[in-house]
Amino acid sequence: MAITRSQVIAILLGVALMITTAGTLDTVYSQGEKAPNFNLKTLDEIQVTLDSFSGKPVVLWFMATWCPSCVGQADAIKQIKSEYGDKVNILAIDLWSVQSVGGEQQQGLGGLSAETKEDLKTFLEKFGSPEWKAAMDTDNAAIRHGIAEVDSTVVIDYNGNIVLKHLGPSGYQPLEETLTKIFSSSSS
Repeated sequence: MAITRSQVIAILLGVALMITTAGTLDTVYSQGEKAPNFNLKTLDEIQVTLDSFSGKPVVLWFMATWCPSCVGQADAIKQIKSEYGDKVNILAIDLWSVQSVGGEQQQGLGGLSAETKEDLKTFLEKFGSPEWKAAMDTDNAAIRHGIAEVDSTVVIDYNGNIVLKHLGPSGYQPLEETLTKIFSSSSS
């Protein structure tokens, strides 16, 4: 089923509304809900799917380079990666890609232009880490995961189940608590 331009615009308007609405952060702890698959190409031109990350928990971070709170969230994710190292995968997904904002390189919602791979690369060089994988959302991964807010995070366990979905910036604590639960349940 193809998503129409009108549907994309409606989604983006919803995202903009959520960005401007204070105090509406939503954390959902889930048990057993399978994460939807995706097929994305990373900045280094490697195809990744959810199955590419099997065997390790994965943090999917749905972000945009223009997003001020994404700078702080990048710090939280760096701290997580520093603590857990190779035990956890990180995938930053830029949901403000050309495909996500209507398929044209033009000024979009609020005068913000669709982002490019170069924009994402520059953001990650400045605020992220070379250890992270990063991709433009060319496969509607944000929509498939029910993400309607920039700077949202999904944590998926070893079995491909969503354990945490946090709309808006989560900071460090919910990510750390979720990963601690995943790792403690795997050792029991």
